[in-house]
Amino acid sequence: MGRLVYVAFPLIISFAVFSLCQGVAAAAAPPHPNLQWHYYEFNTTCRYAEEYVRHQVKLIYDHDKSITAKLLRLVYSDCFVTGCDASILLDEGPNPEKRAPQNRGLGGFVLIDKIKTVLESRCPGIVSCADILHLAARDAVKMAGAPGYPVFTGRKDGMKSDAASVDLPSPSISWQDALTYFKSRDLDVIDLTTLLGKATLQSS
Repeated sequence: MGRLVYVAFPLIISFAVFSLCQGVAAAAAPPHPNLQWHYYEFNTTCRYAEEYVRHQVKLIYDHDKSITAKLLRLVYSDCFVTGCDASILLDEGPNPEKRAPQNRGLGGFVLIDKIKTVLESRCPGIVSCADILHLAARDAVKMAGAPGYPVFTGRKDGMKSDAASVDLPSPSISWQDALTYFKSRDLDVIDLTTLLGKATLQSS
């Protein structure tokens, strides 16, 4: 049963995950005008950034299939608050976003830190953590059995993180209330189902 969930679930959500990763960014903040497909390959000296990310994700995925769900939840928790700026990763400040009650149980931080360390050793100061998070989530979803989807890169990292800004819905919220909340962020039932499916994937 666990294997079925790991394989079948990503195939079901593959068409929705791109909408989720891009749509929550648009819902929380205006999209960055300079996002491009393969931004690092064509615009920076770190042309193999996406390959470096993919390699590190593969190393973890081979030993921990739950990394897919963890990364999807990180993307959701990051983008729904102040936009896709990697503020969920920050430890600075008296009470950063990751300490909010709604973010209890988040995982995947170690992998993102590892990828950042690798990239800084090869091309320091170029690849943002926000892009690393999105690229890693995309790669993990594909490794779980879903078709690939494009990730536009060139994001800038946020410098502030405050748990008080986290207004994610409670896990105990009703289906109708959850759908109302998603619609208030210009998202739809497909996006909601994607996140519920992520929870199923993580718990199986």
